[in-house]
Amino acid sequence: MIAAHEAAPSTASSLEQRYGRDRQRRVDRRAGLALGAVLLALIGGVLVFGRWWESSDLEFTVVHYEVVDDRTVTLDFDVTAPSGAPVACAIEALSPSFSTVGWRVLELPESDVRTRSFTETILTTYRATTGRVHSCWIMTAGAE
Repeated sequence: MIAAHEAAPSTASSLEQRYGRDRQRRVDRRAGLALGAVLLALIGGVLVFGRWWESSDLEFTVVHYEVVDDRTVTLDFDVTAPSGAPVACAIEALSPSFSTVGWRVLELPESDVRTRSFTETILTTYRATTGRVHSCWIMTAGAE
């Protein structure tokens, strides 16, 4: 009886090696490594293609607009641009149907100050309901 009792642990350990836990641990480790690799690739893709760490060198914000009369809108806006860069902005006045009823392209003077404030007047063909900055861009040589 003692011989049979001593043989049982070796039989159990050989069964575990053949069918059991070691194989499951290897599968779990492989699945974990594969999941980690996919997650790392996903995070890398977001960083590379999302470019969330970059901020624009050129930004604009409308601070205030006022419809003065049927033919005039004043627009107060801020422009943030690299120091010393020549900048141009297109400003517009819109009707209630969002049609453009006034448009101007402004060449803003170069400055050592990054963020500057401007107040401009837009003449309109009909009464406007709003004024906005359509876009701004850094002018290149020969584009003036």
